[in-house]
Amino acid sequence: MSPGARTIVSAAGLCAASIVLFYFMNLGNRRVVEARTVELAVAEGGTIEKVLRQASAQLLAGGEEPLIRFLEEIFADPQVVYVALRSSGELRHASSKFEGYLPLQEVAPPVRTFPSPLGEILEVSAVLRDATGKVHRVHIGYFFTALDEIRRSARRSLLLLTLLQSGIVLLLALFLSRFNRQLRRQELEVQREKEEKEKLREISLVTAGINHEILNPLHSLYLSYQMLEPRLDPADEEAALHGRALKREIKRIQDIIERFSQLTRDLPVRREEIDAAAFFAERRSAWEGFGEGLRIAVDLEAGVKLLSDRGLLAQVLDNLVRNASEAGARGVDVRLRRKRGVVEIRVRDDGPGIKAEHLGSIFDPFVSFKPRGSGIGLALARRIVTRLGGRIEAASPEGQGAEFTLSL
Repeated sequence: MSPGARTIVSAAGLCAASIVLFYFMNLGNRRVVEARTVELAVAEGGTIEKVLRQASAQLLAGGEEPLIRFLEEIFADPQVVYVALRSSGELRHASSKFEGYLPLQEVAPPVRTFPSPLGEILEVSAVLRDATGKVHRVHIGYFFTALDEIRRSARRSLLLLTLLQSGIVLLLALFLSRFNRQLRRQELEVQREKEEKEKLREISLVTAGINHEILNPLHSLYLSYQMLEPRLDPADEEAALHGRALKREIKRIQDIIERFSQLTRDLPVRREEIDAAAFFAERRSAWEGFGEGLRIAVDLEAGVKLLSDRGLLAQVLDNLVRNASEAGARGVDVRLRRKRGVVEIRVRDDGPGIKAEHLGSIFDPFVSFKPRGSGIGLALARRIVTRLGGRIEAASPEGQGAEFTLSL
């Protein structure tokens, strides 16, 4: 499994675990709130029971009728579900908002709560004796709407808190995942730069040897040819043809050696504010000369300013357009945009493109897939872009040419 996939799996597992954890934490809190609410209700009911007992005792002194009228007045309250009066175990009076529903118990605490099909009910019952010693029990049951409301609110809060906390964990996981990817990218970049420096050190040693062993004799060869050229018969076309070929190949070898040297040579950067319109108009004129019939299209976002080294940037773009032309492209599109504080230059051609297996190595020194390529151009382009404080990337959708993106 790739590191990215492992990170995604870990983040998903963390989110799932956090949802379960927060759910049970909030569920526990909800039950604590409910239990505390019931405790407060029972305590309040205890006070009501004392008042009810004293009031009932006073009314009972005048007989059952005054007490029954008192219970009916209480029953008129919409919150009261039922009232009842029992004397020595015999039901003397009962009223219920719901016919047949009278959940009385022979032995019950002064205050109790219990669930019912109608909702949570709080019952207060008072026990008293009349002058004859007869035992009477008064029952009042009413809706405990506060508990139902608390439960509904707690359920909503449970869902919202769980979602909120899970969202926070998800955002944290995404942040950590992104941070991990950036860290991984930086590690790969550092490793790549380390490997590139090692390659450049080796190239520097090779270049020094080339300069000494090849370039100096090549200069001598060129000077010797210049001395012999006036002695050649101008009428001898074959000699003239070979002479021009000799000069051309000597110049090509000199250019290759010079480009080798640029890979290891220090590249001083002279940043300046560049007028994008003027700069690309100038480059377009040069690019159109890279191939017969080569079509160049430039699309610039208005107001975008370039702060870079004019010469080095032109060298990179010239190399990309030249490569496209040499690969057989008939058209090259250059776009300039600003995205998230970065100036992005895209160079896209309609040529044969780059094979997928070659994309990972096209910026490596001495790697070329052109018949007469030296493998220096793109390696130098990446080195220049890096010195300019940016990066260069290549893409090649199948059958859609090649696209290079400079982010500066």
